[in-house]
Amino acid sequence: MVILGHMGQRILVIEDDANIQGYAKTVLENAGFESFVCGTAAEARKIFHSVKFDLLIIDIGLPDGNGLELAKEFNLAAGGDPPFMFLTASSDLKTRLKCFNLGAQDYIPKPFAVEELLARVQAHLKLKQSRDTLARRNYELELRHRARQDLTDMIVHDLKAPLASIKGTLQLAAQYGLISDKDHHNLLTSAGTAAEFMLLMLNDLLDLGQAETACLKPDLAAVQLDELAGKVSELFRGWCRNRGVSLRVVIPPESSRLISDANLLFRILVNLASNALKFSPRGTEVTLEAARTPAGLRVAVCDRGPGIPKEQKPRLFDKYATGDRSQGTGVGLAFCRAAAQALRGDIHVEDRPGGGSVFALDLPQPTKAQNGVGPGPRAR
Repeated sequence: MVILGHMGQRILVIEDDANIQGYAKTVLENAGFESFVCGTAAEARKIFHSVKFDLLIIDIGLPDGNGLELAKEFNLAAGGDPPFMFLTASSDLKTRLKCFNLGAQDYIPKPFAVEELLARVQAHLKLKQSRDTLARRNYELELRHRARQDLTDMIVHDLKAPLASIKGTLQLAAQYGLISDKDHHNLLTSAGTAAEFMLLMLNDLLDLGQAETACLKPDLAAVQLDELAGKVSELFRGWCRNRGVSLRVVIPPESSRLISDANLLFRILVNLASNALKFSPRGTEVTLEAARTPAGLRVAVCDRGPGIPKEQKPRLFDKYATGDRSQGTGVGLAFCRAAAQALRGDIHVEDRPGGGSVFALDLPQPTKAQNGVGPGPRAR
């Protein structure tokens, strides 16, 4: 029975007998392995340090050295990478014990049969593959743990600012007594805006978790896009005033009415507007616009910020992705993509002529079946 290996698995055979070299190389390559052979310790050093191997087979007796010492030089060890085993013509138990004490996974007595060589090679490569898979999974789990911890830290940091605004506003309200002056009223408005941002952020995080378990379902109904855009503009009024940036809404009447989920659509617009305003230079304008397309409706948020580097665009909407333009939690844009998918739409970013970025949300024309209300979980 011939055991086939995985193409690309590399095996180095260090053996001074030319006949055994040729025999081993033929057997291994016929079984699907990529084999390298050499006859001296000096040759082995050159090959070992230039190629990554999956398994080493080392003869103990070499013309210019000893296989055991060579294994020590290569820092080979039990459970290490790559695994290794020895070739030996000796039946001496003491020699074999030295091999195992050094960390060798096995030894092959010379002469050997084809089936024996392949069976031992296959067994140890499977063990290596299992160890590699386990190590990779452990590494991925560690990355996820670190990502969750980083997310927690960033959310706490991002929530501190609006909380501080609410606390400061309430302290001022208490200090000045009854609210009657216009400036005092603006303070309460600012507190409400900060609270609104906090709720949107938390809902994005919760609904992103729902989307990952395929539970984010839209609640479809007739929506007036110009009214939603007006709410977005009002929400950012104070922000725009403080940052010296304007937000202009351009939604013609023919592009205003659609069938969608008002809550999801509003939160997409808030996230996109927030992202655009955050990175817009003072004195510039962000536009929130909409237009009919042959496939449906395109809603776009356009800014004059620094733009998105080409290499960041493919991962910009990934969860926890925090590129140069997205130094928050990395949740907002990830939620936008999840919500767009729930609405059977698509969201992407493109360069804006003259500088800046365009975040475009493409929504399909609703079918007759979608013209009714589709109930979904809206417990926010």
